[in-house]
Amino acid sequence: MSFIRKIKRKDSTYLVEVESVRVDGKVKQKVIKYLGKEIAGKPVKKVYTSNLEVTAVKQYMDYYILHYISKQLMIPELLGEKLKSILVLVYTQLLTHKPLYKIPEYAEHTAIKEIVGVDKLVDKQLFESLDDLDEMNFNRIEEVIYDQFSILRKEKKVLILDVTDTYFNGSQVEWKARRGKDGKYDKLVQIALAVTKDEGFPIMHKMYEGNIGNTKIFQDMLSDIRLKSFDTIVLDRGMISAESIQDLAQVHQKVITGLRLHQTIKTQFIDQINREEIYQPTHRVVLKNTEVYAKEFSYENGILVCIYNPKLEAEKRNHAMDKQESYKPEEAKYMGYSLIYHSTSLKKDEVIRTYFEKDIVEKAYRELKSSINLHPIRKYRIQHIKAHIKICYLAYSILAYIQFKLKPKGISATYALDQMRSIYKVDIESKKDKIQFSSKVIIITSQESWDELVQSDSNLIFIYKEFTLK
Repeated sequence: MSFIRKIKRKDSTYLVEVESVRVDGKVKQKVIKYLGKEIAGKPVKKVYTSNLEVTAVKQYMDYYILHYISKQLMIPELLGEKLKSILVLVYTQLLTHKPLYKIPEYAEHTAIKEIVGVDKLVDKQLFESLDDLDEMNFNRIEEVIYDQFSILRKEKKVLILDVTDTYFNGSQVEWKARRGKDGKYDKLVQIALAVTKDEGFPIMHKMYEGNIGNTKIFQDMLSDIRLKSFDTIVLDRGMISAESIQDLAQVHQKVITGLRLHQTIKTQFIDQINREEIYQPTHRVVLKNTEVYAKEFSYENGILVCIYNPKLEAEKRNHAMDKQESYKPEEAKYMGYSLIYHSTSLKKDEVIRTYFEKDIVEKAYRELKSSINLHPIRKYRIQHIKAHIKICYLAYSILAYIQFKLKPKGISATYALDQMRSIYKVDIESKKDKIQFSSKVIIITSQESWDELVQSDSNLIFIYKEFTLK
């Protein structure tokens, strides 16, 4: 039986593997392998560079960052050991647009399996994990993820709620083709998404068939207690109805929403406004890209804000006159007007700015459809379609968290991940005994060395420090 022997020479200690053998009736120790010099209790073997070879070069740092943030949001813990493969789908959804069946082959060129802790990856396993994800209590996952984000941002004041649609190729889903917002007819799925007003961080989502109206979607979502934990809900005008306003009042939920300019409101309120009276400095509200003039009225246990936009009026009048058949003089006096209803105690200026700055949710949808590749969904079973949307939700949560952390530096999350894309993990081993003894994280670039890159781009240093990357 072999054992480790320490040999002291001057101030150094060397380790060798030996075994006892009998020679001429005497027991002697035979050296099997030289293990190297002992430093800090561990053997360190001297290896010549001529005996080194690179065994693997794998894409590393971008996946490392995603997994690091994912752990901050407790996503791996929420999914559990069984669904580690879902993490692979979430990360690749952000970094590559490869179809699911090609991901196992692609993963071999990255360190994703090592980072996530998956030994084997096959497409059948990934498809099965979609079924498992669909069966999970995703509401609980959303709650925990948002709670983790709330450690950084504890305020629960305003959320923005909106609905988008996307197409899918679901041959096994008996849904009729519908007309999407872009005018195309196909099978549609609608996704309602609630995000924080300032950061666009996701709070919750729900999926609906393409033929469900936005007002019914909001009524359904209003029953979710998570919405009620926020002081105020901001909605687009297409989601609200008179019934919804009454429901909100009953549960004492504050709301800021656009309203349609229907005939009753035109007669009761717009017709009572004197154009010269409203077009005065006292009614002026300055927004980011324009300025408007507003007047308030009591309405449905809340406040109706009638907004007049001179630039919008000019644009609409010119457009109508260019198309003479659509120009109706009796309707021209309403051009340039829009409506906001709210049940808050905010001042008029704050309400208007809050409503017109609700495009944060639209930016979230753009990220989902571009960076995260939500659209179109190439899944054929409804369970897999739902799971795909959940994967995109998790991916967006990670992206939004990175965006929040990097905001002080003015760096976008997509830029940060793109910069990390060229940092690889290189495994090195000795040719002689085939023992892997080193892994190095290096940057591979044909343009400049790592030192030069750091000196020319301080953003990289900030990204490393922000995510405690060494």
